[in-house]
Amino acid sequence: MEKLQSEGKCVYCEQKYSQSGMGRHLNTHLKKLEKETSVKGTAFHLYIPVSEMFLHLLVNGTKTLGDLDSYLRAIWLECCGHMSAFKVKGKEYAFDIDATAFGEKMSQKVGKVFTKGQTLQYDYDYGSTTSFEIKVVDEYNLKVPKGILLLSRNEPLPILCHSCQKKPAVAICSVHMYEGECLFCKSCAKKHEKSCPDFEDYANISVVNSPRMGVCAYDGGTIDLERDGVWKG
Repeated sequence: MEKLQSEGKCVYCEQKYSQSGMGRHLNTHLKKLEKETSVKGTAFHLYIPVSEMFLHLLVNGTKTLGDLDSYLRAIWLECCGHMSAFKVKGKEYAFDIDATAFGEKMSQKVGKVFTKGQTLQYDYDYGSTTSFEIKVVDEYNLKVPKGILLLSRNEPLPILCHSCQKKPAVAICSVHMYEGECLFCKSCAKKHEKSCPDFEDYANISVVNSPRMGVCAYDGGTIDLERDGVWKG
């Protein structure tokens, strides 16, 4: 993917900041909330960057790695119930849809695993794998009412149609993903169907705001639908 301008909206003040500036901005809100709160708890600020896409999450220490795995699947990844795993400090915390145990259990609470400054690796799907790092930015004396809070997510990226180079791309041709034109607006997608029978049959995949875009059968998440679609222009 070519270098694109990435920015997100802060959940607290709804102001937009660049990918590089969002973490510092969120820290000011979280420090203020920590001073004002009377509820004791431990929450971790997580930053998850994948090229120009990113998530900032606030996660209660009492939530499990399995809860975080479910959230990541729901907002960015889930397509066919693939296996997944967190890897940190030489340990692997794994989810297996077939329930064959290996590695550590995802029932472990994040408060027992996470520490400030730590970086974890996360893998979803051991065939067409989507991998990224999860950075534990900071730890706060806070309690998240619903366990996991989306602090910020990148707005849909300004991805243009490869053919006309004018309109937002809405579809990917999985057959041509690694060769030639593969991203199309609505009108150019119809034209592409005429020269690519596979696109008309099975290879037409939606453009979505996720690093899983164009992989397997992924067609979007179930959390934060406002930012899950295509760039509006």
